[in-house]
Amino acid sequence: MNNLSLTTAEFERLLKVFGWLMGILGLLIFLIHWYYFQQPIPSAAWKAFSTSLGLCVLFFGVFSKLAWRWRHLAKWMNRPLVHGVWVGELRSDYGAVDGNRLVIPIFFVIRQTYLTLSIQSFTERQEGESRLEALLRSSKTDVTRLCYMFELRKIFSGAHSITSGAGELKLAGDQLSLNGTYWTNTPTHGEISLRLVTRDCKGIASYQEAENVQRKVSVKK
Repeated sequence: MNNLSLTTAEFERLLKVFGWLMGILGLLIFLIHWYYFQQPIPSAAWKAFSTSLGLCVLFFGVFSKLAWRWRHLAKWMNRPLVHGVWVGELRSDYGAVDGNRLVIPIFFVIRQTYLTLSIQSFTERQEGESRLEALLRSSKTDVTRLCYMFELRKIFSGAHSITSGAGELKLAGDQLSLNGTYWTNTPTHGEISLRLVTRDCKGIASYQEAENVQRKVSVKK
């Protein structure tokens, strides 16, 4: 099960929006049953409450999974949008010679709903998966940062234990690039720079699949 990744302000905003929606729907349904169908007030009120509650649950299911990813709706809800396939470079101090860092192509596959967030990373030699995620926006600077803790699950470079670490990426204002740093317990650290390839990340579970998607998007452009 994915962890919830909402801030308190985002959760309060969500409750407020659906509270107003339920209230407006309930009032309209009540007036229809009471005025047009001449039903008693208690009966009309109960039907209005149960129907508006059911509709709000349905709307929320659609909203949390799909609709909020629409750019304008996400902006209206003031929720940063990081869902999609991202490509870029990882610059690591692992095996650095004379200060020259190792540069590795990397893909991030970020799956986001309004409530949850998950991150997978793919290079040609290793795969990573987030264990804890947070999408934080500063109220003072309006800067959004994607913070996460991760594990590298594959055996690589002779290592026989799971490598864990943490990362922090800053989301650009246009929400099309991510840049930041990471650390591991090996210990290594470095920088990651990513740009958005596509918002569609369905069925991507490997470096090769992510690379194929990038090629297809590049051809279309």
